[in-house]
Amino acid sequence: MPSKVNKVDQPSKYIETELGKEKLCIECNEYWPLDDEFWSHRIVALVGGNTSKRYESVCKSCYDIRYRPNRTKTKNRIKSAYEKRAVI
Repeated sequence: MPSKVNKVDQPSKYIETELGKEKLCIECNEYWPLDDEFWSHRIVALVGGNTSKRYESVCKSCYDIRYRPNRTKTKNRIKSAYEKRAVI
């Protein structure tokens, strides 16, 4: 039988600060201002023809860590033929 988790034990998804509304990132467990600088979003069509902006559950800096863990970074890869010969 699964145990019930109290909502008191879980941190709030949103908080109100002097900077405005902030959202909790589920990867780094830090609050970031709720705007396009820190969060990716998608526009969702609602019933009745209205639209809504929905923010992702992880901040932009944690997105690759959470959803693309096996993605290689290209900044350290050898690209030119000269560099490939020089390594050997």
